[in-house]
Amino acid sequence: MERTLSRPFFIARGGIFFLLGLLIFPVTQARAQTYDFVGLVQDGERGEAISGAEIFTPDGKKLGVSQSTGRFEVTVNNRRAHVIFKHQGYQDLDLDLGELPELIDVEVSMESNVQELAEVTTHTKRPSHDPNEAKSIDELESLQGMRIDLNDHLRQLHGVAGMNEFTNDISVNGSRTQDVTHYLGQSRIPSLRHLDFGFPGNESVLNPRLLKSITLADDPSKGPVNQGNASALVYDLQDGDPEAIHGDFVVGSVDEEANLNGYWDGRTLLFSGRLLDNTALGNLGSNFFTTPKSSRLQNNGQPCNSTTNQCNNLPDDSALKFSSGDLFFGTFKRDSTGAYSRHSLIYLEDDYRVLEDESNEASEEFPVALVQGSQGAWLYSYESVTPGTSGDWQTGFSVLLRDYQDAYHDTVFQTQNNGLESPWYEANIPVGGTVNYELGQNEQTDFQTIWSGQWSPTAKSFGAQVSYGEELEYHHQNRTFADIPADYNEDSTVKSDYLLADFAYRLHWNLTKKRGLDASLGASGGFQGRTTSLFTPFAKQDPGFLTPLPLLSLRYTNPLGDDHKVFAEAAARQSTDFQPSGYDAIKAKTTPSDEFLFGGDGAVGSPFRYAWSGYTRWYLHPALPSPEVFWNYAETRSSDYAHVNGANLTLNWLPSHHAGMGINGSVINGDYHMTDGTSLPWESNRTLDVVSNLRILPRDDSLLSFIFTYTVSNGRPLYEYRGLWNDTAQGGRGQTTNQRAVYQSTQYPEVSRKRLDMRINIDLKSHWRPLESTRFFFEADNLFANYNGTLDGWLGGTNQRQRGWTRPADGGGDLDPVVIKGLGLFIMFGIEGHLKI
Repeated sequence: MERTLSRPFFIARGGIFFLLGLLIFPVTQARAQTYDFVGLVQDGERGEAISGAEIFTPDGKKLGVSQSTGRFEVTVNNRRAHVIFKHQGYQDLDLDLGELPELIDVEVSMESNVQELAEVTTHTKRPSHDPNEAKSIDELESLQGMRIDLNDHLRQLHGVAGMNEFTNDISVNGSRTQDVTHYLGQSRIPSLRHLDFGFPGNESVLNPRLLKSITLADDPSKGPVNQGNASALVYDLQDGDPEAIHGDFVVGSVDEEANLNGYWDGRTLLFSGRLLDNTALGNLGSNFFTTPKSSRLQNNGQPCNSTTNQCNNLPDDSALKFSSGDLFFGTFKRDSTGAYSRHSLIYLEDDYRVLEDESNEASEEFPVALVQGSQGAWLYSYESVTPGTSGDWQTGFSVLLRDYQDAYHDTVFQTQNNGLESPWYEANIPVGGTVNYELGQNEQTDFQTIWSGQWSPTAKSFGAQVSYGEELEYHHQNRTFADIPADYNEDSTVKSDYLLADFAYRLHWNLTKKRGLDASLGASGGFQGRTTSLFTPFAKQDPGFLTPLPLLSLRYTNPLGDDHKVFAEAAARQSTDFQPSGYDAIKAKTTPSDEFLFGGDGAVGSPFRYAWSGYTRWYLHPALPSPEVFWNYAETRSSDYAHVNGANLTLNWLPSHHAGMGINGSVINGDYHMTDGTSLPWESNRTLDVVSNLRILPRDDSLLSFIFTYTVSNGRPLYEYRGLWNDTAQGGRGQTTNQRAVYQSTQYPEVSRKRLDMRINIDLKSHWRPLESTRFFFEADNLFANYNGTLDGWLGGTNQRQRGWTRPADGGGDLDPVVIKGLGLFIMFGIEGHLKI
């Protein structure tokens, strides 16, 4: 099937995006600026509001006083001003506003003057803004440099592991990849990504340059309503600068992008446009995806034939054809009361195709499509917070429309005089142009809308801070697939509609100044429920009614001195996923899990920080891994439970401006326990998963920097799907029923990869405005791809990776993973410009 690879919307290059952005964002004139400083004063030991606390400038000018609820609202004329809080019975508190990430909704803790002086903590109320949990993009970038893929930043977060190279897969504390939820502020969003066929340059749709911070919201008593069976990743967008418009542009060998951050009449405006460069990445596809004919056809160790030693290969730029890009628009406004609202709109469009020359003759060409697909989607999200004297009200809303198509093709052929023949296809198909023999296709259309709300009253309940949360999700899905058993040329479509509901009731106790106990209890007598609707307006089929287990969590934290603490948590969680059922149905499946997590973190002196944790998890009746694309597959085995153990260690060492090191490592080991007594390896298993960064800055002015990144991912399991077809029945189209099941791959039980990457930055200040600075960057990935020495297994010389699916050469009909050598030496370079207008 031919697909149009050019998209009119993305003909424009990155420079056009930049010019459009300049037209969209008006230039503000410099003017005198005041800042609203709004927050809550509370007792640092008991957590109670302090009324009558007076707020002064260092020269004695009184700015205001806190209300009976502890709330204050004052105005300062300098973002980096100092303010002093005073109250009888409490120690004076001198607060540097320049050290705060925000000036709205700040919690200020005052210590009793009869108590021993303890470290004063100042933090914001929202989990996504809490510096004790959030990791700023600047902090993540400081060790590894800016990356175009958001997942490169996520890999540095403690507890994150089990990520597959160049894909959307992510695991938190051993979870399955679909168990992690994603939030843009207060709005839950799907984990959108550009076409996920795994190639260098593939990237998350959410541009990391737009983000201020990332929070791994692991505590159910604090984080978003829906955290699934793992945790929620919360992305916080940038705020505008009232005094200038900021922006950056990138022109490189892999991507081109333009981003702008503006401020007008109290409102932040964000714009971003990105395009992947199909020329450089298209040339890369000839080696990354395909097996060149010169390597496949050998004669006495020589490529192709001994006479010419040449092959009539497809042109390099024919191996991978694609177009890929996205746009982002956002607006955000906050008033002096602390109320805010944010609108975000994301649009993306992708198209790709990978070809391989399957001819057995050096002088002939026989291009076959290995994988191909397309994607178009837009996402709108809205979030708001309305604070009041009686409490805070948070809302979130999002709408997604996505049209996705993906297909894998047969890569094992039996050549005939004028075509190919196999049990899967009609014989004697003529050779002409590009041949597409699909093992299976998956055309999927999704409409999803989510509404969430959370009420957090100021009044306590049972001595604890209390909040009530609710989230409603409506999801309509169409799936179209090739109905191979019935007719090779016939497609089948399945429709489904679901309404999912989550309810949460939370209690948060602060026992003492040095101990914290968090608990999350569900609504309706301590339960959090999720149910599906009983109406299906489009699909005309009853999805049924789900009765999941209750959710409950209890976390205890205990400091050990001033610089160290330990914690323990027990939690019951759950996730609901859409799963294939039988040959032609979709059903929602809720999987409950129990988790016990323990760990600690701290600092040894100023340069060294650490975090460690261990966990054990149990899943009840989890769904087994299913083929990514092939639809006519009904699993005959099932799992009664799964058990996963793991450990995480994160180290950061920043002894000076000139050097720094960060290491995030994990080990995950688990299995599905099958009802027939056998076992299947857990999909996120890793015998070792490490990402490490070494930063070297030889000069004091940071003009030149070197960043080395070494990653290890060992022991990722691969699966195969047996018994799909029986060659002896119905002319090769019959289905077996006694062996149709997923097993660990026989030929490739596991896939491992190692890489050593290097990035060099040259930063130059600009004397020409609006260009503030310029960075020239050079990056070389997998430096030892061609190394065959003693340590080649640990330096990336023998990497393997999964490319797709095929059937065995004997025509048995099983689906086996295709594993070829991984990423070769990949070089990219470009220029980044930072603007200030």
